[in-house]
Amino acid sequence: MAFELRSFLAELKRRKVYRVAVVYVLVGFAVIEGGQLIFDALEFPRAAWQFVVVLTILGFPIALVLAWALELTPEGIRVTPPVEAPEVPKPTPRRGAPDDRPCVVVLPFANLSGDPENEYFSDGVTEDIMTRLAGIRGLRVISRTTAMRYKGSDSSLPQIAEELSAQAVVEGTVRRTADRVRVTAQLIAAERDEHLWADTYDRVLEDVFAVQSDVAENIARALRAELTPGEREKLQQKPTENLEAYDLCLKGMRKVGSIDPEVLKESERYFHAAIALDPSYARAYAGLAMTLAFRGYVANVAPAELFPQLRAMANEAIRLDPDLGEAHTALACLAFWSEWDWARVERELDTALDLNPDDSFAHVFRGYYLLVRQRFPEAEAALREALHPDPHYLFGNVELAQLRIFTGRLDESVAILDGVLRRDPRRLDATGWRGLAQLYRGNLGEAANDLEEAISIFGRLPVPLFVRGVIHARSDETERARQILEELRSLAKQEYVDPYCLFALCFAIDGFDAAFPYLEEMLDNRSFYATYLRVVPRYRELRSDPRFMNALRTVWPDDF
Repeated sequence: MAFELRSFLAELKRRKVYRVAVVYVLVGFAVIEGGQLIFDALEFPRAAWQFVVVLTILGFPIALVLAWALELTPEGIRVTPPVEAPEVPKPTPRRGAPDDRPCVVVLPFANLSGDPENEYFSDGVTEDIMTRLAGIRGLRVISRTTAMRYKGSDSSLPQIAEELSAQAVVEGTVRRTADRVRVTAQLIAAERDEHLWADTYDRVLEDVFAVQSDVAENIARALRAELTPGEREKLQQKPTENLEAYDLCLKGMRKVGSIDPEVLKESERYFHAAIALDPSYARAYAGLAMTLAFRGYVANVAPAELFPQLRAMANEAIRLDPDLGEAHTALACLAFWSEWDWARVERELDTALDLNPDDSFAHVFRGYYLLVRQRFPEAEAALREALHPDPHYLFGNVELAQLRIFTGRLDESVAILDGVLRRDPRRLDATGWRGLAQLYRGNLGEAANDLEEAISIFGRLPVPLFVRGVIHARSDETERARQILEELRSLAKQEYVDPYCLFALCFAIDGFDAAFPYLEEMLDNRSFYATYLRVVPRYRELRSDPRFMNALRTVWPDDF
């Protein structure tokens, strides 16, 4: 009851009902007092003044109702959109119990090879040790994205541990030559700044997997994390027998999660080359599947071309290694974008997180899935769990900013995206979402600047183009918006343009009737952006149209 009352009071504040009430009382008091003086001076009947008083009093609840229902925007008066989920308290982890496992951060191992080209290899050794540790349920591992922030850092180990709330820190070096690898690692108790374990491994290069296993097992032993027989067996498994395929997969994995089309194409090439060398390499298939999903998100690859490849890669990954968490995440991507099978999305993500409870990407993708289902409190919980050990995870922060946009917390969204872009100015998704947040705030100039910047960095891709066109339309620059619409239509004759881009811009310029053919095309093509029909604030007004509701039922047959 107390929570509901707080939510109601917060909603009154958001809809500016308090402000209207105060202004109305002040103005009403002035009207009554001033009216009495004027009516007396003009010798009007007292009944006339009493009538004004009654009207003023009766108008008070009417003003409050109008304040609740309507809002004044730069585009005029419109119905106030509801917030479809209240802010929720900080969630607990999915496990449902306090997470008191030892928390360890594996810092990037320094590359001592003397060849900068080997940097990816030393990073890969670091990441594989993290992955092996993450498979031990008795440990909690700070994820790669946060750990990599400290590459080359001058911060002391106790400082790093305190920032990350880690009880232990692993650091080390990797020296690679043509046929040998030398790995030195040490584990330090952060709270006491004392060595728990240290060792050096000098092996032939093909033994790099054994080195990673030994390092992970020694860390687990030093932290008194008990290993189950299954965990111990998994620690000793080799991902591939082909070291060159491993090299290529490491290079590809460094690119997964990028929104830069050229980087994603490069990632694809690495994974294809790794698979050609080792057709049984499950992780390469899973990485390729996730890269394909991100390419679709850029909106210039046709689902008809992309989905069969995505399906083949995800299914092969799971066939080769049913216990690979990334393979189940790849299947969740397939179910999300290609099949609109929401029950399977949840099932595969649950499995992925059971296999690797510290997989930040899987947690964030789960948050994104819950976001587009309008299950906002659960989305908040999933994203908070991803960001708890990894507060600087860029993908997670972008999704959290989206959640803030769709729940009306625009200032928070802009602040989050500002932080993302300080760390990576080339995040196309962050720049685009910041532009949209500024648009919804009414800061049209700031929104235009963001999209112009995105176009200058990445070229005239469909997504930044259509958002720029929407900003033109909302700025009453209709002719310039139409020019972009025609540019997208022309581009769509030469290459694939996701019909959502055309739908959104056409809707902003000419309304739903003009945009409706593109909505039908979205459903026919299984647009990568169809899920946004449910959560974008501007589309809420369309729910009274049966054509739009039919689209929502097509994507979410069990929800509408």
